[in-house]
Amino acid sequence: MRGMGSGGGDAMEPSDINERTQIVGRQIWRVVPYAKRYPGRVLSGIFGNAMARFFDLMPFVAIGLAVDYFTGGELFGPQIVQDFVTSFGGDPAIGYGVLIFLGFFCLAIFQGISEYSWQTLGYKIQHDLRMDATKSLIAMEASYYDMRQTGQIMAVLSSDVNQLEDVVSDSSTSIIRIIVTFFTAFLILVLMSWKLAIVLFGPIIFIVPIVYWFSTSVQRKYRKQRESTGDITAVLENLISGIAVVQAYNAEEWEANRVDRESGAYRDQAMGASQDRNRFIPMIYVVAGIAFGLLVTAGGWLAKEGDITTGQ
Repeated sequence: MRGMGSGGGDAMEPSDINERTQIVGRQIWRVVPYAKRYPGRVLSGIFGNAMARFFDLMPFVAIGLAVDYFTGGELFGPQIVQDFVTSFGGDPAIGYGVLIFLGFFCLAIFQGISEYSWQTLGYKIQHDLRMDATKSLIAMEASYYDMRQTGQIMAVLSSDVNQLEDVVSDSSTSIIRIIVTFFTAFLILVLMSWKLAIVLFGPIIFIVPIVYWFSTSVQRKYRKQRESTGDITAVLENLISGIAVVQAYNAEEWEANRVDRESGAYRDQAMGASQDRNRFIPMIYVVAGIAFGLLVTAGGWLAKEGDITTGQ
């Protein structure tokens, strides 16, 4: 670590990372060793999130089975579900209502377990990472600080490290939710009708190039936005610490122009990233619209042909 101060540069300097090939999420894997220190919270978070997604889908499946029962007068679905809904005085209507309630009840419990596990894990990783970064800074040679402003270092230790808590608590749960929901829904559709599954999930192949374009494009702008945050912090730190000198030399306007320049750079980078993000989201909605439009058309045709039931 000491060699970084007097050597050829900082390995983690943003300018040293190839902007044309960097993809969002690649560097986040460096957080994994910190998460391995708390296997209990990781496992409880994964298990809680996976179970929450299972019970999140259960009411929709129950509603579909209930529709089939009310329209056709026959019970459909796994035998264990049929036995459950008929165990309440022999009236499946009550059983389906209880099944839907249990789905939401269990969803609330496991979602709470998942949220608590991931949030507390994020706080622990945040603390450990900040301490490691602080110890590394203390071990640096004095020349390391000559090349960097205090505000930039403070931005890394405070703002950037704080962002990791959101990544761990929010992004991790989102990834697990998407994976579990996708494969569970795909399995359910395949069991009901493989034709319907192909129709619904076929358009997803168009999302892959869209996601790749977004990740490679927005990564550069988000990185520059974070750099601008450090520059603003550095300018403000210098201004506040030297306010007596600024006022003594009547340099208020010059300092205000510095802040305006750095803040304007941050604004431009943030607007550029927002522009790419707002191009990406409509593309996803278009693909989703195509998929659901095909689902309704193909589903109606399959139901008319008798391949699937109304509830399916």
